[in-house]
Amino acid sequence: MNSLVLIPAFNEEKNLPSVIAEVRASLPDFDIVVVNDGSRDRTEELARTAGSVVISHPVNVGYGAAVQTGFKYACKKGYAVVVLMDADGQHDAKDAQQLVTVLKDHSLDMVIGSRFAIKTGYKTTFARIVGRNLFSLITYLITHKRFLDISSGFRAINGRAVAFLSRNYPVDFPDAEVLVMMLLNGFKIAEVPATFRSRTTGQSMFSLPKKIYYPFKGLLAIVIVVMREIFKEKEK
Repeated sequence: MNSLVLIPAFNEEKNLPSVIAEVRASLPDFDIVVVNDGSRDRTEELARTAGSVVISHPVNVGYGAAVQTGFKYACKKGYAVVVLMDADGQHDAKDAQQLVTVLKDHSLDMVIGSRFAIKTGYKTTFARIVGRNLFSLITYLITHKRFLDISSGFRAINGRAVAFLSRNYPVDFPDAEVLVMMLLNGFKIAEVPATFRSRTTGQSMFSLPKKIYYPFKGLLAIVIVVMREIFKEKEK
């Protein structure tokens, strides 16, 4: 079964080579594609040197757009499974095989690697805790499914779900909105424990203004998703 690791990256020259090396060691049978989202450093060069397929955006257009570019590539190449990982080294590639195993064994469409499914000592800010709990509650109220790590970018996704997301994916902050949209469209999603590490170098793809904007955009996006599904039902 052909499988792909998708790594969106923006200015990750210091982290990306070790991430790719770890993926190759843990998932030797997986192909790797790096979507370089308009980086201004050597991200593209180092990804190619490491032997990855690289797709580059000429300018920075956002995390969601980078992920969707990767999904479109995966659909074109016919990959049956895609593992989505961050380029900053926070995800442990050794956990990816567990995500894929659960995906296949339980006939799921998506498996989320969660840093909060069990106590691991992972530390985050109070604002992120509040935001995570808020969007987890909203998702539960709409779908009756509870997720502890609503913003995790560590996921295993089957080909059917990748095809859907390649056509329906937000440009930025694709968190609760995506889960609500998928669940309302009948996709099966589960959450399993995964190891997360703290970023050691570089900066997040999300700037301070984007972090402030996040909750407002997230709430509006969920409302739009729900309204869209209501209108679809009425048209049937």
